[in-house]
Amino acid sequence: MLQTLPVILLFILSLLFFNNKTMGLDKKVSVVIPAFNEEKSIIHVIDTVKKVKAITDIIVVDDGSTDNTYNLVSECEDVILLRHLSNKGKGSAMKTGLKKVSNDIVLFLDADLSEINQYQIEAIIQPILDGEADITKTKFKREAGRVTELTAKPLLQFFFPELNFDQPLSGQFASIKSFLDRIDLEHDYGVDIGIVLDADARGMRIQEVDIGDIVHEMSTLKELNIMANEVVRTIVDRAITYGRLTMVDDLGNAIRMEIMGLSIVTFGIFGLFFIKYMGPIISAITIVIGLIISFYYLYKIIKMSFKVYNQTKIPTRQIIKSFIHMHFPVVISIIIILAIVASLLGSVSISPNEISLEPTTKNLVISTVSQPRNTVDVRGPYTIESALENEPHLIRLPNSALNTLHAQYGDYIYIGGERYQLEQVVNNENDLIRIPESARTVLNLKPDAVIRDTDLRSVFEECYIVNNIHNDDGSIIEANENQTKLEVLNATTVNIVSQILTESHPSKKLNVYVNDTKVSQSAGIMENGTYILSINNVTMKKLLLNESSVGLIYNSTYDSSTVKVILEENDANSTNLFVGNSYLNQFLNINF
Repeated sequence: MLQTLPVILLFILSLLFFNNKTMGLDKKVSVVIPAFNEEKSIIHVIDTVKKVKAITDIIVVDDGSTDNTYNLVSECEDVILLRHLSNKGKGSAMKTGLKKVSNDIVLFLDADLSEINQYQIEAIIQPILDGEADITKTKFKREAGRVTELTAKPLLQFFFPELNFDQPLSGQFASIKSFLDRIDLEHDYGVDIGIVLDADARGMRIQEVDIGDIVHEMSTLKELNIMANEVVRTIVDRAITYGRLTMVDDLGNAIRMEIMGLSIVTFGIFGLFFIKYMGPIISAITIVIGLIISFYYLYKIIKMSFKVYNQTKIPTRQIIKSFIHMHFPVVISIIIILAIVASLLGSVSISPNEISLEPTTKNLVISTVSQPRNTVDVRGPYTIESALENEPHLIRLPNSALNTLHAQYGDYIYIGGERYQLEQVVNNENDLIRIPESARTVLNLKPDAVIRDTDLRSVFEECYIVNNIHNDDGSIIEANENQTKLEVLNATTVNIVSQILTESHPSKKLNVYVNDTKVSQSAGIMENGTYILSINNVTMKKLLLNESSVGLIYNSTYDSSTVKVILEENDANSTNLFVGNSYLNQFLNINF
């Protein structure tokens, strides 16, 4: 076995090598040739392209030529010829040709390459065919162009120093089509450098291919001036788009550092209250470092802004508009940090011995079970206030607090032996809970106290709540010839007594049926004990129940109406504990 191992490894390596060499054979290339007044060289370029086996589509875009270019190409076989009635620019011609491309790889060639050969074209596309690059651009042996050396290279070194191409403006390049479909090509001579910069920003693999000697028609000074303007515009535009302009500007750098300082302050405040392992010392150091950075760069921003303002000749209105636009991120960051500080320090308690700062935030509640309450609810915090005048036995609270207590308006709550009715707020007081003084004394609450939604149940812990569940459907079962009276189900009220807990436990569903019609359903925790069932406040039966009780627990007839009470398993936990005979002498009361 060991003797055959080298043979097996050699076979695997040979297979991989052969597969790597042949994996590009099934890939096909489309070539797009923009042409403007190129009657001298266009036929040579087309004939040379036809010699390359990987190229299956040849697309020539005549960009408004006034010479014989269009007529010459129209006589060529196997060439897709497109035409612009007027000259729109190289980029526009490339975009037009791209629409007709059917292959996954696109090659762009200039139409004035009078001596280009088959091997140079194959060198451009081979790295993409081999899977080694996403984009290839060319360099060739000739004296560098004036636009490249005097315009493109200095700007690229300043804004995009990571790019180091010998000839960044070369118009001969190939690319995977999926990348070209995701970018917006420039309409003019800026198209070549625009593609390179977009590819770099998107992390594409770019390879510069040396194709040797090439003859390229020299442009006039006027044409070079137009080209230089278009290249400069494209590079500066990409520098702005990709954040390179702000990075090299002193004022822009100060603004970025100011925002970073404010962010560090925010992180320190957040860590003080919400990150367990930061602690007060680390949080305080973080806040101080952030403040130092913020104040230092705020000073620099103000100083540089005044310097710019004093030196500029732009009208005051325009310079103020520019400053507002430039400094807007800093202003927003300061507003955000002030809002965070105000919300985190929402509750301040001062006593003779200490000052307490406790964040009072809203509580986002997302229900995972079907229920009549909102599926997504934002609750709290709540401010405690005195009850309204002449309402000594009413507690007014917003609907969000009612949902937290698992209650409904009209229910009763017993605090210190006194009964209070839960009612809705008035005057849109959606963050206030109005509690009579007698109840506040028992609960040890003072006016203006702020309570988080998650602490609300602990405030009312050990209090008893009576759910008053009404059946007001007004349904009537009409008598037929064999019946002597009507059976009426309307105005049925079910009172269920439960105790408010802070921790949740597995619960049961309590269903009440009258004449086989469900008139009530409630969820609660069931413990071992005796539970009193009453009808119209008259004790009907004492039920011995425990946490395992399930099924029909009561079935009887009252005044010609059948009453059934059924316990079911419940998928959700509850924080309400069904109360036995330890309070109010009843657990369930049905009123007809």
